[in-house]
Amino acid sequence: MTDQNPQAFIDTLKQQIANAPDGIDTSPLEKAIAALEAAEPSSPIDDDRVKIWFLLDRSGSMGHLVEDVIGGFNQFVTEQAAKPGKARLTAVQFDGTDPFEVIFDAHRVTRVPALTSAIYQPRGVTPLYDAIGRLIARADDRIVDRKTRNRPVEDQLVIVFTDGLENASREFDRAQVFDLIKDRTDRDWTFVFMGANQDSYGEGHKMGLVDGNVQDYDATGESVAHAFVSMSRASGEYRDKSRVRRHADKDQFFGGLKEAEEALRRKKNR
Repeated sequence: MTDQNPQAFIDTLKQQIANAPDGIDTSPLEKAIAALEAAEPSSPIDDDRVKIWFLLDRSGSMGHLVEDVIGGFNQFVTEQAAKPGKARLTAVQFDGTDPFEVIFDAHRVTRVPALTSAIYQPRGVTPLYDAIGRLIARADDRIVDRKTRNRPVEDQLVIVFTDGLENASREFDRAQVFDLIKDRTDRDWTFVFMGANQDSYGEGHKMGLVDGNVQDYDATGESVAHAFVSMSRASGEYRDKSRVRRHADKDQFFGGLKEAEEALRRKKNR
């Protein structure tokens, strides 16, 4: 049997339909071919697709870090776009005025627009639990929709970047968020928490996160840069792994290396 590329196979099916004897109902085959042609091109790594959910704090305390956050986020996207493999990114910013504003929705990482100061404008308070709860609900909806349409499974990577404590949620409380994160982690989602101006590990524990996926940074431009470097490096390593390895390492996202914290230690010891 000779090898045949997907389009040649589809063309062969079309020719067979055209030559079908009278009285044969070919409509089911025609619908199947239309679905094949509408689908995204397949690849050997379809089973290793990643869906990145990036939750970005834009509360008022982030005001002095606007350019640093924008630059770090855009560099993160640029580095992820340069990597092989299929990944899509949804970016959401949150504050007291809008606890869940989707700014980029399920873009391929190669097609994510630049974050700008016209989009990222810090204000208000920090409804962290509401933002996380809504994000998980949106991710659940996407998973169901893709399953219904027989689309390839995606590994779920959720990154939370904040500089303040929860202080304004109305829909979700800590216990609800803890249960949601625990349940999704049991389903092999990976949750990452980057925090400043707080005990990030203590706050992470309250929400069900593990130490291997939590990192502290300082609310300074230099530390924000280190934080994004760390997230990008670890995200790239995550994407390089097989699905089985990702799930096995879901509690060790940073792989034992936390660049922002290392930089803070070096600065303290000078």
